[in-house]
Amino acid sequence: MRARIESLLGQEEFVRYIQSVLGFVAICVLLTTPGMLVALDQITIPQGTVISVRMIDSISSDRNHAGETFRGSIRDPIRIGNRIVVPRGANAYVTLVDVSSAGRVKGRSKLQLQLERIVVGNHSYPVASNVVEFRGKSETKKTGKSAGIGALAGGGLGALLGGGKGAAIGAGVGAGAGVASNAVKKGEQVYIGSESLVQFRLTAPLRIQ
Repeated sequence: MRARIESLLGQEEFVRYIQSVLGFVAICVLLTTPGMLVALDQITIPQGTVISVRMIDSISSDRNHAGETFRGSIRDPIRIGNRIVVPRGANAYVTLVDVSSAGRVKGRSKLQLQLERIVVGNHSYPVASNVVEFRGKSETKKTGKSAGIGALAGGGLGALLGGGKGAAIGAGVGAGAGVASNAVKKGEQVYIGSESLVQFRLTAPLRIQ
């Protein structure tokens, strides 16, 4: 009986030994699997973090189109604790989400930019950011002001021509001249030059390896 108990105990110890070896092997397999290794080594940049991008390419509301991508670089390193997870100078790519160009008489130019991705080392990370909008001055207000000045000048011309009906005609010509002079000049465009600084805010956490 005693020998049988000792034999059973020996078998249980052997089983526990085998289980521990298998567990160790399983952990080694998980750690050497690329996907699992990345997951264990990831650092998360929290939502709301501001990322400053120094533009390399220039963007103009009268030259570029929605959907185009432009190069930039990270101006300030991003730190999590004592670790720099995105270094200064890392490549950044900005997408032109929407663009409109002011007409000759009315409208307002605008550019809408969004941070698309960041490249750190050999890894490219998609980014979810807010949309940053740049607007030019409203051409409608400027046109109205010019037309008003033209009307006053035309009114004065009409008065010199003899007043009455002549004044009305002069005022009409003046107003038309005011609009025309404004129409000769193209509406004010929005231009973001190389080296311009654009700040984006993360709308979702960004996981960096």
